[in-house]
Amino acid sequence: MENLQFLFKDPITQQSELSPGYDDHASDVWLVKTENEEVVVRTTRMLERPNNDFWYGCNKLFGVDPRNVHEMEYINNTLRKFSTIPIPKVIRKGSMNERQFVVVEKLEGGVCRSFDDQPQSLIESLGEGIASIHKYKSDYVGTASGRFRTPIKNFHDELIATISELARIYYKNDIQAQKLLPKMIDMLKALPTPTHSSFVLVDMDPSQFITNSEVITGLVDTEVYVLGPRELDFIGLEYLMNKHSADIFKNAYHKHLSLPDLELYRVPYRFFYRLLRVQGSVDWDEWLNHPKLF
Repeated sequence: MENLQFLFKDPITQQSELSPGYDDHASDVWLVKTENEEVVVRTTRMLERPNNDFWYGCNKLFGVDPRNVHEMEYINNTLRKFSTIPIPKVIRKGSMNERQFVVVEKLEGGVCRSFDDQPQSLIESLGEGIASIHKYKSDYVGTASGRFRTPIKNFHDELIATISELARIYYKNDIQAQKLLPKMIDMLKALPTPTHSSFVLVDMDPSQFITNSEVITGLVDTEVYVLGPRELDFIGLEYLMNKHSADIFKNAYHKHLSLPDLELYRVPYRFFYRLLRVQGSVDWDEWLNHPKLF
């Protein structure tokens, strides 16, 4: 049992580990009670710079380092200002044994397991919530704190460099990835430059959200929230929804913002997300030809 007492003035009376419901997660999370508060504590499992396709790509393109847990203070406390989905406030920070910890408020709800076969009200709250987050605009791609930033006008150049390195390092023996790479680079070179960046969740997944079975009651795993083109969120969501849930999402989103046109961006952005393995090692043809929902 991790000793978290250094983060609290009052003695800890109860401490239990919270699991996201899947293996190989990058964070350790606990529910902690004292006489005066009930909060959630988060830290990273990583002590060295991670060396896999997902984290390498997120670090190179967006500056994400999962060891920098304190970045969550910038992410959450910025998102809280405009998100209609509740975001837990970062109450305080601490460090021990070269690991960073954050104490965040506890939100009520259970882990969302799927975006399919859910009540219409739940998907509507998700659509309106993502739209509220996308209303935030910036002129750079990078971290919420701005410690890592690239001008938005350079995004596609940086994306080309990132997919080239991912293919070289992690896919050098993948014949199909190597065959697709030149085509994707040509497509990215021809794309219009994004006009602005918004907050996007690179590892978009239902398990990042909590729900009361009627609406989304919280967005609790914000570790890989970055500033990037909002099209990326829609690319990720196409793999997480069926047509019915996507239609509900679109209608709710459109109450606040017009939807982006994915037609030009879909294939090269999908290629990038497959290199990151955001949903695992899916067959290349199956991944790139997945149904278009937005």
